[in-house]
Amino acid sequence: MTLVVVRSEAGPWRAIEIMEKRKNVRVPLRLSGQLSLHDGVSVDAETRDVSLQGAFVEPVPSGISDRSCVLTLFAGGEEVFAITIDGWVVHQDERGCGIEFESMDSRDFEAFKAFLERHLPEPRLLQREIAQGHIPVLQDWKIS
Repeated sequence: MTLVVVRSEAGPWRAIEIMEKRKNVRVPLRLSGQLSLHDGVSVDAETRDVSLQGAFVEPVPSGISDRSCVLTLFAGGEEVFAITIDGWVVHQDERGCGIEFESMDSRDFEAFKAFLERHLPEPRLLQREIAQGHIPVLQDWKIS
């Protein structure tokens, strides 16, 4: 385990443990969101933690593991943004589901990365992950 100090959205810096088996640092941030499955099911959700390559969201309908999805995350207050991410529900339990990010718009990624950097005392951790390629596929999405 590695101990990392993070700043919560509304509070002071606090220590969290990072599991070594993860490729990405997970930051315990609550972001509101919308989880849309490709069969038309769409639910309001909230993150429990996020990283450059995934998130744990809650609550979610049962039986959605191993399905593609679109996750839209919103940040309010001083740091307003909305980002859309194509992902895959990789696991689910009674609390929520883990989503692995597959692809996102390159501008959304830059905004999301900057947001996460502001919530970590050591932004170099994210730079290392990017250098190692632990990020979703970046695209230039265009509205047609």
